[in-house]
Amino acid sequence: MRARALGPLVILAGLLLLAPAPARGGAQFVIVNADAAGEGFNDPSPANPVGGNTGTTVGQQRLIAFEEAAAIWGELLDTPVEIRVRATFDPLPCTADQGALGGAFPDAVVSDSPNAPLAGAWYPVALASRLAGEDVDPGSDDITVRFNSDVGQTDCLEGSGWYYGLDGAHGDSFDLVTVLLHELGHGLGFLTLVDESTGEEFMSQPDVFESMILDTQTNKHWTEMTPAERAASAVNGGHVVFDGPAVGAAAPDFLGPFVGVRVDAPGAIAGDLEFTTASFGPVLGSDTLSGELVQATDAADASGPATTDGCSAFSNASQIAGRIALVDRGDCDFVVKAANAQAAGAIAMVVANNVSTQMPGLGGTAPEITIPSIGVNQAEGATLKASLDDGVILSIGTNPRRRAGAGALNRPRLYAPSPTEPGSSISHWDTGATPNLLMEPDLNDDLPHEVDLTLPLLRDIGWRSDTVPETADRETPDGADAERSPQTVEDRP
Repeated sequence: MRARALGPLVILAGLLLLAPAPARGGAQFVIVNADAAGEGFNDPSPANPVGGNTGTTVGQQRLIAFEEAAAIWGELLDTPVEIRVRATFDPLPCTADQGALGGAFPDAVVSDSPNAPLAGAWYPVALASRLAGEDVDPGSDDITVRFNSDVGQTDCLEGSGWYYGLDGAHGDSFDLVTVLLHELGHGLGFLTLVDESTGEEFMSQPDVFESMILDTQTNKHWTEMTPAERAASAVNGGHVVFDGPAVGAAAPDFLGPFVGVRVDAPGAIAGDLEFTTASFGPVLGSDTLSGELVQATDAADASGPATTDGCSAFSNASQIAGRIALVDRGDCDFVVKAANAQAAGAIAMVVANNVSTQMPGLGGTAPEITIPSIGVNQAEGATLKASLDDGVILSIGTNPRRRAGAGALNRPRLYAPSPTEPGSSISHWDTGATPNLLMEPDLNDDLPHEVDLTLPLLRDIGWRSDTVPETADRETPDGADAERSPQTVEDRP
């Protein structure tokens, strides 16, 4: 049985079938150019070669970046069936400071194909063909990929743009190869077809990814739950993990020690905090520290209109010195807030979200910052603020028996914010992973051109490979945009 994941797609006249990407391993990707003349891959605008990309037009450079990402995946996967990727560059939803970089999804999903290990479950068509040893949907594409052609233009992630180089030196631009590796991961099967808001399965059948989603509070896999139970689990942040043996075995090699942030006092709110980390400053947990949390105050001025945003020099520096500064998100870069906290003598900084959505990681590059910084959600920030008069004491330290971004038994957590975030919830790793992982919902500045824990997960759902990825040292590129947190997935089945 097969189904089109998003219904019939519009087929454009005159599709140009490009040569297979020069994969260095067992999988051959074919890029199907669905752009019209003069746009996307066919954009004739002159471009200077950059970062190992020898293209002399924007269109050529886009194609070469696609071929590079396909070659990286091709080296890691083993399949006798070509993987056809239908690709376009189109305007996608965007604002001046946030928007979709791109989206990808399997062009079809298939159940009960030959040799599929799990009966009655959906498999992305490329994986179903790999398991069958033949193309189960001949004549059709396997993955559809769309990228935002407006990035860097007015009212669309202004001040940035696409970087087409192959060397990862993207600075304050968005690295197309990295985003492609992420999106192809979705097309290969890193996603569930379940509607997270209702818990309903796609066409009333489970999918293979769903079969390995485990809620550690209920101790149930999603395939054992009712729709209402799945919907409740989808927002049970910190307790939803991927329960695959290959991922569990590989997690200790990719994830660093768990760093805990705990409220030690007052007793009424004592306990562990959920938090996000910063790409600048010392590695969180490299030193254990404890201190009193104090609300930082500053002038309401051109740097930031709120008196708690930390965008100007702190007016209560004497109270902040030797303590942990609490500031609100917004109005200026995270590194500016951290610099002001450090100048006031703070030993650490906590940024409270100013909206109800999940707190992003604190991005940016600032070698001069020597204090650790974390971010907390709006609700936890409000709880901390309400208790400041009672003396809030925080401690930060590592637990070498746990891994950052993983639950018990080293099972990596999946992204389960409340409320759900369509296109992001569950089908990504949790943002608490350290170092950052390719398949997190936000594009992190320090990602190398590697696939980290994505490959073991794909192995768990049925892909095979003799290649084992290795961990890599991370360096945050110069010029990273601090407040940027675009979602990298727009559409899913």
